[in-house]
Amino acid sequence: MCRTDTDGIDANGSIIVNGGTIDVTGNSTFDYDASAQYNGGTNIVNGMQVNEIPQSMMGGRGGFGGGHGGRMW
Repeated sequence: MCRTDTDGIDANGSIIVNGGTIDVTGNSTFDYDASAQYNGGTNIVNGMQVNEIPQSMMGGRGGFGGGHGGRMW
């Protein structure tokens, strides 16, 4: 199987983070079609702690991952 969609976190809508820990590594760490909201927690992107959801890529519908709702707590 050839997998071409390599997003760490992929939402076909919005991403909302309200806490917890996310540790994601990759070229395209977050892919979302609507908006991203960061309300707290530990967010580690490619080994660095950040206080936001970086906009790696927007708009790519289809592929693997994602799903309905696109919410992450």
